[in-house]
Amino acid sequence: MEKLKLLDLPRLTVSDQPPYDPLQAFVRDNHIALEGSKSGPLNGLVYAAKDVFMIKGSTFGNGHPDWLKTHEPDPYTASAVLKLLDAGADLVGKTVCDELCFSISGENWNYGSPFNPHDIRRYTGGSSAGSGSATAGGLVDFAIGSDCLGSVRVPAAYNGLLGMRPSYKRISNDGEAPYCASMDVLGYVASEPDVFKKVSEVLLGNDLEDVEFKKLYIADDCFEALDLDVFEALKVAVDFVGSKLDSIHHVRVAPEGLNVWIEAFRIVQGYEVWESYGGWIQKYRPRLSRGPKERLEWSSTITRNQYKDALSEKQRIANDFKEFLPKDAILCLPTTATVAPLRTTSLEEINRTRAISTNFLCISPMTETPQVTVPLVKQHDVPLSLTLISTRGTDLALAKFASKLVNDYRKQKD
Repeated sequence: MEKLKLLDLPRLTVSDQPPYDPLQAFVRDNHIALEGSKSGPLNGLVYAAKDVFMIKGSTFGNGHPDWLKTHEPDPYTASAVLKLLDAGADLVGKTVCDELCFSISGENWNYGSPFNPHDIRRYTGGSSAGSGSATAGGLVDFAIGSDCLGSVRVPAAYNGLLGMRPSYKRISNDGEAPYCASMDVLGYVASEPDVFKKVSEVLLGNDLEDVEFKKLYIADDCFEALDLDVFEALKVAVDFVGSKLDSIHHVRVAPEGLNVWIEAFRIVQGYEVWESYGGWIQKYRPRLSRGPKERLEWSSTITRNQYKDALSEKQRIANDFKEFLPKDAILCLPTTATVAPLRTTSLEEINRTRAISTNFLCISPMTETPQVTVPLVKQHDVPLSLTLISTRGTDLALAKFASKLVNDYRKQKD
């Protein structure tokens, strides 16, 4: 099969009807679009919102038609959606997400899976799949999503976007579907660095103190987990980031092993997701696809004591990380273990690389720190992304650093 790239798609406008959607990125049954204030720093930009946010005049679908059928219309609009409208951006629609957001592949057997504009043979990444696809395809300037274990960061990586997972509770995520209260955050993606910077300023607000990054911490235990060809492809990006800072230090994030971190993460996430969805599942018996179904069944078996122990472990990890990473340092690691996998990749290989990726992706939620996905290099002619993490509360400084980094890299390549 020949690789087909979808390019030069028309930018969307506000309409009462579901938008032109060659990427299968947008919901249709509960479509809504709203004009912005026509003034402010985001005036002239258009955006999309993952279908997990309340928007008055619609009902959020949470990636499953039975959820949509069994819930009343949204009583109010999420504050982040309103903030973006007040800043001048137009909301042109809501985007498809993975089923109940309990996956990172970008597949949804109920609504169809959004296409990856760089190569439609490959996965888009999820669960904010439609947000990543629509932004990378040029249908919108930016999009918002939610992120627990990479639901914004993975689509950003697979689609070659700047993607932000902010510090825990840095951005209000009221009006978002219930999920994992201890670790879920509102995040966003943009393809252009200047747009990413503007959106960051609106959503993040100012940091409490000014920070100047001087040190690069390279996470050796993360890079060592990569296949050699991926490591070599990312080395150019790592060297470029290092050239922008005063010193480079090789570190190990988790001397005890990141597998310890991911085990605590899975228990906290699973317990809280079942608390969010267990009652609804038992009442309505929705038809679930295999992946989310198996994960939810496992989640239902987690005991309260296991959960409390995992929460304590999470707090220990967060405290240790505060001592580990100074305020003037940025931690550098891969976003995912590979580029977006082909949809024909064997399940065995998908599971192998997903397991590696989850070790990287759990660091930010376990430590409550901001993480930005940075698209600098390619492998197999598709994006391969690096990740940068800084200390909690330095979100805007990190976003601005990432924006300048991508701009500088593009100018160098030109």
